[in-house]
Amino acid sequence: MDEIDGAAFFGAVLRAVACTRNHNEDRAEYAAGVLAPAGRIREFETEVAGRPLTRSDAEQVLSWLDTILRTKRTPDEEREHHTSYIARVSGLSLVRADVAA
Repeated sequence: MDEIDGAAFFGAVLRAVACTRNHNEDRAEYAAGVLAPAGRIREFETEVAGRPLTRSDAEQVLSWLDTILRTKRTPDEEREHHTSYIARVSGLSLVRADVAA
């Protein structure tokens, strides 16, 4: 089982949200696809404080991050970079959907 460093995980996720350039000028899409999920990530960070972060928790947060990055129209390579960095600094091992089982 992964031992996930929750502080490093949330720090890297929130850094990716804040530092990734937005290429989407639609304010409604931005509100729904960036602001709302970013708020959920912050709320979730508070909810899980004091307990170990599970793989399921991390997957949920990464799903919200993916929504944010897709809404910002972030290129695939940059999204992959953020996900790999988050996994590396937090100790999360990722299972790639594009790798055959």
